[in-house]
Amino acid sequence: IPYLPKIRNFEMYVIKLFIRFIITVVYSGVIYAGICVIIFTIDKLLFEFNASGLVYLDAFFIVAGTFGVCFFLAGVPAAGEELDKNNYPSILKILVLYIVIPMLSIYTLILYIYFLKILVTLQWPEGVVTNLVLWYSIIGTAVLFFVSPLKDSVKWVKYFISWFSKLILPLVVMMFVSMGIRISAYGITENRYYVLIMGIWIAAIMIYYSLKKSPNNIILPVSLAIIAVLSVVGPWSSFSVAEYSQNKRLEAILTKYDMIENNQIARAKTELSTTDKIEITEIISYFDNTDRLEKVKYLPENYDNSNFEDTFGFEPVY
Repeated sequence: IPYLPKIRNFEMYVIKLFIRFIITVVYSGVIYAGICVIIFTIDKLLFEFNASGLVYLDAFFIVAGTFGVCFFLAGVPAAGEELDKNNYPSILKILVLYIVIPMLSIYTLILYIYFLKILVTLQWPEGVVTNLVLWYSIIGTAVLFFVSPLKDSVKWVKYFISWFSKLILPLVVMMFVSMGIRISAYGITENRYYVLIMGIWIAAIMIYYSLKKSPNNIILPVSLAIIAVLSVVGPWSSFSVAEYSQNKRLEAILTKYDMIENNQIARAKTELSTTDKIEITEIISYFDNTDRLEKVKYLPENYDNSNFEDTFGFEPVY
């Protein structure tokens, strides 16, 4: 935000913050480790006060909340400070150009071979595709942002940005198909919501990079910040959407067995299938694990899982 009015060389501003953050983590880690050794040594050799885990946790929060924060903020570029692309950190340059990009290229090839294998065998794997493609896409997007200041000095970087932004799109489509299968079967949860929303953001960014000859990188952090806020606030937030989706799943099963009477759950008049018993158990467990049983439609007041069999007419089936 402090750098937004200037915009020029915005990538260098973010890179400087990123490196400062890494250094802060390393320095804080060393200080914390040293304090832990000191506490442990005093405890064992001198006073034997039996230091509990809370003592070490307090030490962590003190280091992170005082030294860590102050050290990081001390490295934020001052207002009006000019940041030049020629001052690109050599360590980051070597890491991104000669380690990360070659590894990303190999990973892209592997994913395409895997994609072709799916098309040939017509067998879709369970769950694994989403995680493989999502993290690859997130890292790839970050790499595009970090290497963009180098596209004038390192000629092949421009071709990498152009080709990578296009090659990633079919893989993102594959991720959406995999995600669609999961959502169709089990509805939306917070985790699936965030995967879906990140996939949409990545797809939009890559289409923008593919179509725009000179993309403005400031769109990446600004759009991501907006999505981050929207995903936790309002009726479109991950919590609201997940609650709605899981309630619709539950309502569909209850309606199927005529288990809704006077706007409350009633015991089924016919035996439920094992699949539907598992579905109901998992939905109720989902709300229980997130401490939101009161958000489940049709449940009686003061319900807890000890009343599961009395309410639904069968024991939980996992």
